Amino acid sequence: MPLDDFGVDDQAACLRLLSGPERDRHDAFKSEPARLQHLAVRGLVRSTLSRYRDIAPEHWRFDANRHGRPFIDDGLGVSGLHFSLSHTHGLVACAVATFAEIGVDAEPRDRDVGLAELAPAVLSPRERTRFDTMSGQARQDFFFTLWTLKEAYVKARGVGLSLPVKKVELDLEVSPPIADFGDEIDDDASRWAFRSLRLTDRHIVGIAAAVPDDELEIVPRRTRAINPPWHA
Repeated sequence: MPLDDFGVDDQAACLRLLSGPERDRHDAFKSEPARLQHLAVRGLVRSTLSRYRDIAPEHWRFDANRHGRPFIDDGLGVSGLHFSLSHTHGLVACAVATFAEIGVDAEPRDRDVGLAELAPAVLSPRERTRFDTMSGQARQDFFFTLWTLKEAYVKARGVGLSLPVKKVELDLEVSPPIADFGDEIDDDASRWAFRSLRLTDRHIVGIAAAVPDDELEIVPRRTRAINPPWHA
């Protein structure tokens, strides 16, 4: 959902959906853009999940693991429904799946974060070699394609910052990307499917998924944070 579409009426509607802790966090933001991103993504996940189960958006409850990954409260008795969230300048995203290991991450293509300084912590040696030969928008796109795919993988694993992402190496020369994991990752790269999407002209979105016994199929949907009818 592009935040250009997030008008005052939608903001008010989303605010009415928030739980007490979500409202407290909303009220604590000092930055207006960060506050709107949080509000939009919380409204988006609630109204989107209600498309798949007969639960009103305001009645969803959530918990989080010790690394902060959110999940549907077990007390609701919902099975076979999992999600991942991302929010950034100008865009919020919610990935929904029938399996637990799903992750999404979004970044603006022109984000100014000092790529040369970040590269040693994010990119593998081979990725850095290619990165160092690039310039301009190609360099930005290469870095943020890798960044979003790796962040999506970290979210899907649900282990927070404990993973050394430079040990996750992705070959972007093939489509879809192929991953190779160092021993420190302690995972089988063949379990994972990675996809990079351009859902707007301004953003790169990464998806990482460990799909049980099937091929990964992605169905993008542009929507609003408040997106009735609740059932597809």
